[in-house]
Amino acid sequence: MKLLMRRELAMEELEVEVFLALLRGQNATSSEIMEQLNLTKEEFIKIAKDLESKGMIIELNMNEFRALHPRFAIVNRYRKMCVSNKIEFKKNPKIDRLAVQVEKYQESIE
Repeated sequence: MKLLMRRELAMEELEVEVFLALLRGQNATSSEIMEQLNLTKEEFIKIAKDLESKGMIIELNMNEFRALHPRFAIVNRYRKMCVSNKIEFKKNPKIDRLAVQVEKYQESIE
C-alpha cells in the first residue's frame, strides 16, 4: 500500500508515513505523531502543510492536523495531480482500488 501511494500519488516516503500516522491516530496530537515518527516539529509541520496542499489532510488548529477520509484524500490528491499535469480528471481504477485499500487499513485499526 505504501509503495502504491508513493508511485500512484507521487508522494514522498515521509508524506505517506505522516498521512498513515494521522489515520491511525485520529485523536493523537501532532506532538505524539512527531514522537512516533521521530520527526522534529519543523519537519512535521512542513510535511503536514505539503499534505494539506495536496488535499489529504486539514489543519484543525495551529499545527494540529487530521487526515481526511481515505477515499476523499486519495481522490483529492489524484485530482490535484491531474490539474497540475494538465490531464483530464476521470475515473481511475488503480486510484479507486488504492482508496479502498487505505480505507480498509483505517477500518482495521479503529
